[in-house]
Amino acid sequence: MLTRIDHIGIACFDLDKTVEFYRATYGFEVHHTEINEEQGVREAMLKINETSDGGASYLQLLEPTREDSAVGKWLAKNGEGVHHIAFGTADVDADAAGIRGKGVRVLYDEPRTGSMGSRITFLHPKDCHGVLTELVTSATEH
Repeated sequence: MLTRIDHIGIACFDLDKTVEFYRATYGFEVHHTEINEEQGVREAMLKINETSDGGASYLQLLEPTREDSAVGKWLAKNGEGVHHIAFGTADVDADAAGIRGKGVRVLYDEPRTGSMGSRITFLHPKDCHGVLTELVTSATEH
């Protein structure tokens, strides 16, 4: 069962500049940073709030580390902005299977490692009314 909005992914050209905007404008602080070589991104997670299920909601700022990454290609085509929405779940495998059973394309056969040690998969945006959708089980839940 999906329990929360885990994060909103925002693609940007300059991670440091974008982090500073969110810090100066809204007071959001960086909770975590990392480079995900597999996905070709440098990212910062800005914690927005805690949630009733023990998780949190974040803004995930994504800067591509290479032009051929999914985020790099997306930025080249669309420019900066909202890249995806991610829903939190206690069991990404079960929810992905259930959603696949409803005819929605799940992009990974098996969930992959995401931010902060989470397990993730994505749903095809053409099956989700144009929205790239991610399912996330946080590291503390698996």
